[in-house]
Amino acid sequence: MTEPTDQTPVSGVLPRIHVLLTRISASGRHGIRLKDLAEETGIARPTVHRMLQDLSAVGYVSQLENKHYVLGEELFWLGLAAPFTFPAMPALRVLADSLALTTGDTVYVSMRVPGGVRYLLRAEGDYPLQSKVVTPGDFKPFTSSYTGLAMLGTMPPDLQESAIEHLQLTGIVAEIDRPTLRDELRAAVASVGTQGWLTGANLVMPGLSGIGAPVPVASGLPIAAVSISAAEMRITPERAAKLAPELLNTARRMGHAISQVRR
Repeated sequence: MTEPTDQTPVSGVLPRIHVLLTRISASGRHGIRLKDLAEETGIARPTVHRMLQDLSAVGYVSQLENKHYVLGEELFWLGLAAPFTFPAMPALRVLADSLALTTGDTVYVSMRVPGGVRYLLRAEGDYPLQSKVVTPGDFKPFTSSYTGLAMLGTMPPDLQESAIEHLQLTGIVAEIDRPTLRDELRAAVASVGTQGWLTGANLVMPGLSGIGAPVPVASGLPIAAVSISAAEMRITPERAAKLAPELLNTARRMGHAISQVRR
């Protein structure tokens, strides 16, 4: 019996594997069915089935009890061996500097890592009081920074709730603890889904306010986020609403730069 003809011009084993893994990655922890993989990638179902078997054999994909496919553990360990580089760093620096110059405040860019975010760069504006609370290279849990909260807003609800319920409030950060904090964090994270950005004062550090947004990419889940931080009195809800279009525009341009490099 002749195998069905693929619907897309994707040819070659490695390009097809790349397409499959990218689509599985976009499905997150809930995974995707073989049937949907074939339909969405345009690769013939028998071919997808055969490739998934091979990828499962080496641990690059795993099949859940509900028959959905997710990325396998071996990809994580393989990734750890790769040299650390982040795509489009020069372009991200230019865009962050431009946003800091426009707003006058401190701009941060971070990338998603297991358990939180790691900061890639900081750009400073010309306002006399800058928010230098994080240094590039620092790690922060998702709930301990505006970029982390922005990334959390792109994740499944159960992971959002787990991160909020297990807040890490130590040292000076413990000063922001209050009965309403978790509900405020939930509302902020939810706003990422409804409007693409979040804001709030005293959410991650006492006396600090900020606005953050995930950096969208052409395929898969966001891997980075950008934020503007300043003293609580400087980023009011009214000013945050005015800053949002500029922040979102910068996030889109960063996402485009990353997507171009990843092609």
